[in-house]
Formats: sequence, structure tokens, C-alpha cells
Amino acid sequence: LAQDDKIFVWRAVAARSVMASIQQAQHEMRRMNSAQTNGSYERVAIAPDTKPASDGDCAGCMRIISGNMILCSLLIFVPLGIYAQQTAMSKEFVFGFNFMGIIPLAWLIGKATEDLAQQCGETAGGLLNATFGNVVEMLLCVAGIQHNEIAVTKCTLIGSILSNLLLVMGCAFLLGGCFHKEQSFSKLGANIQVSIMCLSVLAIGLPTMAVMQTHDQPTGLLMSRVASVILLLTYLGYIFFQLVTHSYIFESEELNDDEEEAPADLSAIPAGVLLAVATVVTAVCTENLIGALEGAIKSTGVSREFIGIILLPIIGNAAEHYTAVIVAMRNKMDLSLGVAAGSSCQMALFVAPFTVIAGWCMDKPMDLDFQPFQVGVLFLCVFMCSAILGNGQSNWLVGVMLVTAYLQVALIYYYEPSSETEGLLVDPIPPLD
Repeated sequence: LAQDDKIFVWRAVAARSVMASIQQAQHEMRRMNSAQTNGSYERVAIAPDTKPASDGDCAGCMRIISGNMILCSLLIFVPLGIYAQQTAMSKEFVFGFNFMGIIPLAWLIGKATEDLAQQCGETAGGLLNATFGNVVEMLLCVAGIQHNEIAVTKCTLIGSILSNLLLVMGCAFLLGGCFHKEQSFSKLGANIQVSIMCLSVLAIGLPTMAVMQTHDQPTGLLMSRVASVILLLTYLGYIFFQLVTHSYIFESEELNDDEEEAPADLSAIPAGVLLAVATVVTAVCTENLIGALEGAIKSTGVSREFIGIILLPIIGNAAEHYTAVIVAMRNKMDLSLGVAAGSSCQMALFVAPFTVIAGWCMDKPMDLDFQPFQVGVLFLCVFMCSAILGNGQSNWLVGVMLVTAYLQVALIYYYEPSSETEGLLVDPIPPLD
């Protein structure tokens, strides 16, 4: 990190989509790794007006494996999870094996999407990233609805937003601040993403308050379905905003026009095959995980809310968490912030309404009527993030505050009694003697 001024690397042309910053950050990490040879950094020669060519899919696979040994080693849990389900092993083993197996599968989906999007053109690549950016969370929510785990599904949606806003952003600010005294990012881009999160609080809070006031569940369900259609249309407008009309807002100020984009590790066909296979296997593992949820709750004693809000978001976000922290340590805060806040915006505008409409198609009562406590937690977290992101600067103390807020939320849900109801602490806890 101290030799950044000696590094000559290719930087990506800004990817203009909801997942643009994630794709840019992944490109940045690959270039930083590929430019380092024998413990030192060397200049990579590029012919003028030419694009660096890939050296083959086999070499690309080797780079993927050698650069991500830990994630690759976790793939052993995929067959273990499937075997545990087929042999009717204890539910906690089925849950644990599939939980660990989905983490590397989510990374493979992200990697395959990145390489495929890079070769599909700017518009098609942006839409591909926008669609597959949170496919693991979507599969988890669909499996939860199929198994009538509506409470867990809602908690997963809220937990993914909180995880990105508090834990991911907090770790990025904290570790980035340990290497750089002050870090800056685009205030305009941050304000737009905070405004999107405020819209999500409004979209979730209004159906919750309406049902709480009227106790009319059927009307609340209809209201949620109509609101979800509106949110999806808003999401399309958000993509168009980032992709076409205001793409410059979300581009990193550090990118130079005369620098070329690094080649993808995989060509289009292998990347497409990897994306399809990883998605299908992930769907199988999520089905096994949700099916073993009830047994895992009984054996461990934790609540559904803790699993949904704290544990399940880790599955889909682990690789993104790592990416956001690494690029923050390299003082690329626009990329890091785009990973955290951009993913939260996608969860709020796309995954949440998609889940409601998926429940509608399956004739399940999935709606936007969340618990008042969850809406309150989401509101406070968005308010805190808007206050922090307002000045366009960060330091390690800001990261400590965000991580502390996340630990407070996790602590409350960890000590919540496990019950069959959806309410948080439905029975008041008697005072200590």
C-alpha cells in the first residue's frame, strides 16, 4: 500500500450500472494483483490504442484459483451440503454445510457476471450486473417464501440493507482510515444513494403503519403489491439514471481516460456456463438451507430474526464485503462506497419488490408490512448514514461508529427469545429481582 505511487496499472472505464462500483472494484483488485510479480511492481506495457488480450481460459482459471484460495477451499462444503440433505443428516449439519457452501458460490456468480458483462458491451453488461448483482439474496427469499418462512424472508431483506450500510461501510471506513488519515468520496453520488435509501424507508414504513393502524391485512397486501410494481419502475429509472443520463456522477474521480481496461479472466462462453451452473447449484443449496431452518432453530435456540437479519446476509455479501474493504485500504473510497451503498439501493428498489411479486405469483402473503421495530431500526440506520456521508469525508472513527451500531442491532436480535411469532420480544421481559 505504501508503494501506490510506483504502481502502473490499467484502470477500468467506469461501469455504468447499479453494480458499477462493484465491478470497478473487482477490476481494480485484479489489476493490482496482476501487476505484482516476484514481490515487486512492474510496468505493464500496452500498445497504443489496443486492448490487452486475455491469455486463455485455462490461465484465467488458474488466476482465479490462485488469487482466491480461501474462497475456493470453501467449495468443499457444496457437495457436503447436498450429501447431508440426501442422507437426512441432522438439520444443523444440513444448515451449516449449505450455509458455508453458498458463500463461495455467491463469489463465483459475481466473478462470472463480471467477466461476462465486460464482453457484452456497456449497456448489456450494466443490465447483466444489475440483474445478477443480488441473485443469491433473491434465491434465498424465493426459497423462504416457498417454505412459508415469511418472517425470515422479510428479515433477510432488512438484514442485507443493514449489513451493507453499517457493517460493510463501517469496516471499509475503519480499515481504510487505519492506512489513510482522511479519505474523501463524491458527495453528490453519496447523497443520491442516501435519497434512495430514504425512499426505501418510506416504501416499507407506509404499509407497516397502515396495517398497524387499520389491522386490515388484505388491504395491506394489495397495497404492498401495487407499491412493489411502482418501486420496480423506479428501479428502472435508477438504472437509466446511472447508465445513460448521469453516469458521470458514479464514476471514480481517480479514473483516467488514457488508461485501458484489464482483460477478463474468462471468455464469454466459459463465463456464461459458470454463471448458469453456479446459479443452479446455489438454488439447490438455498433450498436445502431454508428447508433445514426449522431444525437449526430448535437445535441452536436462536431466533428466526437473528438468522434472517444477521446470518443469512453474510452468505450473499461476504465476497462484496472483502472487496469493499480492500479497495478502501487502497484509498479508493468512491468504489468502496459504491459497493456498500449501491448494493443496499439494489436490495431496496429491486430485491424487496421482486420478492413481494414472487410471493404474489406463488399465492403467498408476502408483503411490505414489516415489524415496526425493524422499520425503526432501518430509519435510524439510514439517518445515521446520511449524517455521516454528508460531508464527503471519512476516517477510522466513523467506521467504529458504524460497526458499533451494527453490533448493537446484532446484540438485540441475538438475545431475542426464539418463538413461533414474528414480533420482536412479544412477551415483555420482567424486571430483574
